[in-house]
Amino acid sequence: MQRFETPRPTLKTINFLLFDHIGGLNTLLHTLFNKGTVVAPKSRSVEDILTTCAEHEIEVLPTTPTFLRMMLMSGLIPDSVPKSLRIITYGTERMDQPTLDALCKLLPNVEFRQTFGMSELGIVRVKSESSNSLFMKVGGEGVETRVVDNVLEIRSQTRMLGYLNAESPFDDEGWYNTKDIVEERDGYYKVTGRTSEVINVGGLKFMASEVERVALQYEHVELAKAEAKPNPITGQHVELTVQSASNGEVDKVGLKTFLAARLPKHMMPKRIRMASVSVGHRFKRA
Repeated sequence: MQRFETPRPTLKTINFLLFDHIGGLNTLLHTLFNKGTVVAPKSRSVEDILTTCAEHEIEVLPTTPTFLRMMLMSGLIPDSVPKSLRIITYGTERMDQPTLDALCKLLPNVEFRQTFGMSELGIVRVKSESSNSLFMKVGGEGVETRVVDNVLEIRSQTRMLGYLNAESPFDDEGWYNTKDIVEERDGYYKVTGRTSEVINVGGLKFMASEVERVALQYEHVELAKAEAKPNPITGQHVELTVQSASNGEVDKVGLKTFLAARLPKHMMPKRIRMASVSVGHRFKRA
């Protein structure tokens, strides 16, 4: 509760994230502690969320990169975005730069803010370098950060006590390994992927997100998921699943040519599958 003692602006917020998620709880408590208004949506489809935002003159939309990508591809923005909407926050998974750039261009009067947190540590203070930047400062009072082997570690005074019937995720000095691989610049961090997303093709390592970032730039690609698959020769290879937007089909041959012109040979998917990319009830890619 300590983190809510400092007064913040009183705003009208839609509780997009649910209460089985630390982000949903944080949205509720942050808004109520600052005497704001919380609106609970009946549905979390793109159309219903934007309709609810307009009907209740919502000022803050906290959501996920996956939902923002779906919103971008829906064709409903900018026309269906109410003038009341001032801030869109995004977290829970990695955002890709092309999506953020497109959103900032379509919604120049909306401020985009990245969030960062987890159940073990709570939601920590974050300051985005700018609305269209994925670099952020992580910290605030009672929070320390460091980078070990390109992985972000955090020590926080408001951490949880531990897991029930399981080993503590904190080391002897209280540091928590977030498993987020980051790029550091002038005190700002940019999350480039997770340690579990590292793909090793013949000793050449790269992030699955690097392949996805390029695929998302191709016409009519709504969602993309790159995965490592076992390979008897190179150890691993890449396979890519692509979901088409509702307003058009992805040209598979064209996509393959597009990727080949932009990716090194070892990062090129050996198989491209046209299918739905699984999105859970938290609007994160499964």
